[in-house]
Amino acid sequence: MKTALLLLVIGYNIYLCTGHAPAASPRAATTAAINPVNPYSLIRAGEPLLQEGDLVVRMNNDPMSIYIKNFNRKDPRYSHAGIVLMENGKPVIFHIVNGSVNTDDKMKKDSLGAFADPRQNSAYGIFRYKLGAGEINKLKEKIHQWYKQGVSFDPAFNLQSDDKMYCSEMVRKALDYATHGRVAIAATALTEREALLFGAYAHLKTESMKGMQVVAIDDLYVNGGCEQVGGYKY
Repeated sequence: MKTALLLLVIGYNIYLCTGHAPAASPRAATTAAINPVNPYSLIRAGEPLLQEGDLVVRMNNDPMSIYIKNFNRKDPRYSHAGIVLMENGKPVIFHIVNGSVNTDDKMKKDSLGAFADPRQNSAYGIFRYKLGAGEINKLKEKIHQWYKQGVSFDPAFNLQSDDKMYCSEMVRKALDYATHGRVAIAATALTEREALLFGAYAHLKTESMKGMQVVAIDDLYVNGGCEQVGGYKY
């Protein structure tokens, strides 16, 4: 099943790329070849910008992330998200991820260099919510609580569960708790085709996929309460 789904995802994204992406101009390609970007310098550029409570997003290179980014309705640049908190004066990013990079599937914390590792990602961005000091403290309280509890990745993407969550769900619920609902993050309704394909990936019954909603990555920052601080493409 997973092999078939992987082939389907790859095929779907080939269609997206060939059907919607404009061809690169020879001049642009030449410029990129002459002036290659050092991705590690882009990580160093972003590090001093990070503040507690910031949202950090990235675009993973794996096929499933390339598919999931298409849940974004307004900005398809990113596929994963985390929240910045300070530890010993240094920023760390708390996030929930599964797979080979996190075999126990539990919430983890990474430096920006690890989170946006150019060997596994093609871009990252930094966004900032308008949070007061008290709200930042509540955000830290909730995220630290979940981290200690060992909250793990939710492969079913079920918004009703709190013992298991996916990355953008965690951000949404943490902000809701910290701001008492002042920062409200919307959810995105999947199309029937998206829901069926995702159901096959998550081994869910077709009936449970009807009307499914997910917190897409762009739901987190395409709103009036968030502004972009930086964006970097390798």
